[in-house]
Amino acid sequence: MKNNKKPVIAYLHTHWDPEWYRTSDSFNVRLVKITDEILNLLSSGKIPFFYFDGQVYALLNYLKFRPEKEKVIKKLIKEKKLFIGPFFASVDSFLISGASLVKNLEIGLKISKKFKEDNFIGYLSDTFGHSKSIFEVLKHFKIQNAIIWRGVSVLPSDFIANGIKTTRLVWGYYHDVFHSNLSIEKKSEIIEKTLDKINEKSGNILLLPIGGDHLGVIENVFEQIEKINLKLKNYEIILSNPFEYLNCADFSKENYEGEFLDNSETYILSGVYSARTPEKAENSRLEWNLFNRAQVFDYFMKGKYERELEAATIELIKNHAHDSIYGCSLDFVHSQVRQRQNSVNELTKTVLGYLIKDFKKENLFVENNDYIGVFNFSNHVQSGALKVVTDKKLKNAQKIGEFFGVSDEISYNLNQNPMTEDFHKFYEYLIEVDPISPFSFKNFKLKPIKKEVVVGCDFIENKFLKLYVLNSKIYLFDKKTNTLYSDFIELLSTPDGGDSYNFAPLDYPKTLKIKSSKVKTNGKIKSSLEIKFEENIKLVFSLTNKSEFFEIEADFVNKKKNRKLQVSFNTKSLIYKTLAKNPIGTIEREHDPDYLLFENMPPKKREELKTNSYPMQKYVLANGVGIITEGLNEYEIYKNSIRICLLRSVGIISNPKNSARKVPAGPPIECPHMQCLGHNHFRFALAFNENLEGVAQNFCNPFLGILGEFKAKNKTFILNKKGKEFIGISDKKPLFF
Repeated sequence: MKNNKKPVIAYLHTHWDPEWYRTSDSFNVRLVKITDEILNLLSSGKIPFFYFDGQVYALLNYLKFRPEKEKVIKKLIKEKKLFIGPFFASVDSFLISGASLVKNLEIGLKISKKFKEDNFIGYLSDTFGHSKSIFEVLKHFKIQNAIIWRGVSVLPSDFIANGIKTTRLVWGYYHDVFHSNLSIEKKSEIIEKTLDKINEKSGNILLLPIGGDHLGVIENVFEQIEKINLKLKNYEIILSNPFEYLNCADFSKENYEGEFLDNSETYILSGVYSARTPEKAENSRLEWNLFNRAQVFDYFMKGKYERELEAATIELIKNHAHDSIYGCSLDFVHSQVRQRQNSVNELTKTVLGYLIKDFKKENLFVENNDYIGVFNFSNHVQSGALKVVTDKKLKNAQKIGEFFGVSDEISYNLNQNPMTEDFHKFYEYLIEVDPISPFSFKNFKLKPIKKEVVVGCDFIENKFLKLYVLNSKIYLFDKKTNTLYSDFIELLSTPDGGDSYNFAPLDYPKTLKIKSSKVKTNGKIKSSLEIKFEENIKLVFSLTNKSEFFEIEADFVNKKKNRKLQVSFNTKSLIYKTLAKNPIGTIEREHDPDYLLFENMPPKKREELKTNSYPMQKYVLANGVGIITEGLNEYEIYKNSIRICLLRSVGIISNPKNSARKVPAGPPIECPHMQCLGHNHFRFALAFNENLEGVAQNFCNPFLGILGEFKAKNKTFILNKKGKEFIGISDKKPLFF
C-alpha cells in the first residue's frame, strides 16, 4: 500500500425503503431509472461491483417494468459484479414473529438462488436495533456474516455476535459525499474525518459504504476516488465489495451475546414500537393465523395449499420492511399496508375453510353435533374455551352470538354458488375443551358444563383468580399464592409532543378515573366484567371456568390527538429486571426503575434520550406478573409498574421540534391518520405464571374445532420437541428453535 496508508474497502450500494415518505409506486419509478443506470455501469465496466441492499424485493419490483433485463442481471450476478439477497425485504427483527423472520429469509434465499446468487450477508444496515433472534435465523440458514449499524456502542468494528461474524458500520451506511457538488479538496477533507472516526473502532482495514437512501451511482466515482486518494493523508480507498472486506477482517477480538438496543452512539428511534398500534395488532393476528394455524393444518393435510399460503406470506412480509411495520410512513402508504393485511386475512381464512372441508371429506364418520373434533396447533398441552359456528342449536355450550349467512358446506362447494343459495341463521358458541396434547387432534363428546365463574357488578372470580373494584381502584387476588395486588391496574394518558420515531412526553401521565363497572357477560363457560374509565374507555375482564389468566379487551373511541395511552400494572416492588418474549426465545433486560423520560428532557447534545421503553413480542414478565398481548409491542418500566402502550396518537413522521431527539429522523410530513382517531379495540391478558409461553399460545387461540364424529379419535401429527420453541412450517417441515 502506497505510503503505508491504511486500506479502505469501499462498496457502492443503495438503501431501498420500498415505501416511506413516498409510496412504493412512486419509489418504483425512481428505482427503474436508478437500476437501469447501475446495470449499464456494471456492464460497461465503469463500476466494478454493486451491492443491492441485502434484499430482493426492490429487484423484483424493477423486473416488473424491465422483464427483459433478467438475463443481464443473472449474468452480472454470475460474474460476481452484482450482489442480491438474502432477505425478501429489509427486515425489522423486534416487531414481527420468529416465523416471519424465517419466511422472509427463506423466500428471499429461494429467489436469490434462482438468480444464481450464492454469496450472502445478513445485511441489516438501517433497522432500528437488532434482536438476538435475527442471529439465530441467520445461523439456521448457515449465513456466517452480518453487517449491522444501529444499537451498537462500545464494540469494535468486527466481532462475533451471537455466533455470527459481525461487522458494524461504525459511522452508518449513509455516505453521499461523492454525490455532492463540493470540490475534491472539500470532499477529501470530509472523507478523511469520517475515516478517522471509523478507524477508532477498526483494525487493519476499514469498511466504507458509498451510497444512501434511494441513491443512484455517480458515473465518475472511479475518477473521484483516484483524486481523493491523492489528497488523503492516512488512507487509500479501494473500490470493491463487502465480501472482500469480510475476507480480510479480524473477528477474534470480541465475543458478544445479546441484543443491540444501545442508543448512546446512534438513534434507535424507539417510538416506532408504538406508532400505528392498530396495524401492529392486526399483523400479530395475521401472523398467528397464517403460520400457527393455516400452515400447520396444511402440513397435517399433506401440503395441499402451499402455494396459496406462500402468496399470503409474501403479502404479509411486504409489510415488514422496516419503515412499514415501524409505522413511520405516509398515511397513503399505510392504507396500502392495510389492504395487504386484508388480502392476507382473506387468503388465510379461505384456505382454512377449504382445509376444513377437505378434512371432513376424508375423515368424517357421521354428522353429530354432540361431538367435536379439535386440533391443538400448539406445542403445549392446551385446554380452555373454543369458539364454533353452526346453524344447529347446541347443548352443553354457551351461545355468544348469532348472524345470518351461508354455510361453509355451500361456500366451499365447487358445484354451488354461495351468492344464490340460502341465507339463514347461524349461531356462535363457546365449547369447553379438555386437555389436548401438543400438535394433536382429539374427537370427544360435549359434556355438561359446570359453571365456575362468579361475576357481579364490581367483581369477577373463579377458583384461581379474583378481580374487584373498591373505592374506584382495581384489586386482584391471586388465590394460588394467596397474594393481593392493591390499586393494581390503571389507565395513564400522557400528552405527546413527539412523532412516529420518538415519544416526547409534555407532562407527567394523568391517571384516568374509574367511572363505573358492570356485568358484561354471565355465561356458563365465560363471564366478563366491564370497567368504564374517563373518556368512555372500557376494559373488559373475562374469565373462563378453568382459566388461570384474565383475558382483557380495551374498547374505546379515541378522540384525543397527540397523546400516549397506557395500561399500567403495579407490582409489589421496584422492577429491576424483565423477561420479554423475543421473536425467538426470550431476552432478560435490566432497568433503572427511577428513570423517567420526561424528567430528563431535553437532550443536551446531538443525541436521542434513552427511555425505559422496550419492544416485546407476545409477553413480558416482571416481579411475577406476566402481561401477554396481541400486537401491543411496547412496554415501559417505571418504579414498580409495567406500562403497556395501548395507543400512541401523533400526526407527523418527524417533528423537527421533538424534545426527545436533537436531529430530525425523517421528513416533517403530516399524517393525520397516525392519530388513530375513531374506534380502537385491543386484546391482552394477565397471568401469574413464570412459564408464560404456553399461556401466551392459549391466549392466541391454538384451537380449531369441527363438529362431528371422526374416524380418528386421537392423533398426534407433529412430535413435540421438548425444550424447543415451535416457529412454524418451513421447507415443508415443522421448524423448532
